Amino acid sequence: MNKIRRTILLTLLPILLLGCQPKEITSAKIYIQKRNWQKAIELLEQAVVTHPNNPEGHFLLGQAYGDQSRYREMKKQFGESLGISPKFQPAILQTIENHWITLYNKGIKAQNDRNFKLAENLLKTAILIDPSKREAYNTLAANYIEANQPRQALLIYEKLLKETPDDINLLIATGNLFYIQKRFDDVVRVLKKVLEIEPDHRDAMANLALSYDSLGKTDEALTAYQKAVKANPLDKDLIFLLGVHHYNRSHFTKAIELFKQVLELSPGEFESTSNIGNAYLSIAEDLRTKIKSLANSTLTAGEIQQLKTEAILTYMKVIPYFKKALEMQPHHPTLWINLGVAYVNSGENEKGQEALLKAEEWKLKLGDESNGQSTQ
Repeated sequence: MNKIRRTILLTLLPILLLGCQPKEITSAKIYIQKRNWQKAIELLEQAVVTHPNNPEGHFLLGQAYGDQSRYREMKKQFGESLGISPKFQPAILQTIENHWITLYNKGIKAQNDRNFKLAENLLKTAILIDPSKREAYNTLAANYIEANQPRQALLIYEKLLKETPDDINLLIATGNLFYIQKRFDDVVRVLKKVLEIEPDHRDAMANLALSYDSLGKTDEALTAYQKAVKANPLDKDLIFLLGVHHYNRSHFTKAIELFKQVLELSPGEFESTSNIGNAYLSIAEDLRTKIKSLANSTLTAGEIQQLKTEAILTYMKVIPYFKKALEMQPHHPTLWINLGVAYVNSGENEKGQEALLKAEEWKLKLGDESNGQSTQ
């Protein structure tokens, strides 16, 4: 008799256990298996009203909402479930992770396809699902930059900086956005912060110098360039920028010295080659202007002749640099003109006329190409 009773009890146990589960949840699970989400949601919404303290009902309803992309409601139901019991926490975290990954990857694909509005919506939804993951914020900011919405990107960076104010990469990105918007005072402020954290940060020093130049603070810019070059003595780009700074301040001799250092590091560098020619040409032109202004001065004929000789020799120094630059890039009318001026003023009139003629030919050719492109 006892054996029979035990058998009956064991047989009834699953039924009793099943009976502990609300019937709405039991039925909803069947519909979930059939992927009939509408009916499952209908039953689960009843379940959480009838049995508000059942964590499984809230959990399953959150899952169903997530499947239907109703993410705000999904998050709310997951929160309700966790507020009652941590029982479903691992499954909830995994569900959130899966949705985040799906949306984040779709957002990246939309961005790569240059569908910036779709990318924005997808990435914002990923952030809604899991605000703790910074990757989505950074990608959304990059999406705004590509969509030419730097202000929106800045809002994201400023939010992230409140959380991690010493994040150098984030500070540099913020500085770059300020630079794009020509907010150079803000660039200086941000990059000074970077250099407080990492005094020898190469890009921060370079961009700080460029920003000072853009603000017309030439002395501060010079100091910043010099610090950058001192910290990176073999960085040809920094040396070049310092050379341009001196060139723009009409410190042509110093500019030439720096551009020659660039050529020692990179012999085929076009910009430095042509800029040396331009610097020598500027020196020669200044000498010619000086000679004209001294025509009626107290200088002796010998002294004036000495200046003329110096000017001619300087014009001659121009020629090899422009010739080399034009070998690399022959389609520069201005370089041909400058070469012509150098030839003429150094006494080689025929070569000068040939160079000036070449300049006109390139002007016509480039003009024709431009017109042709505009009509396509």
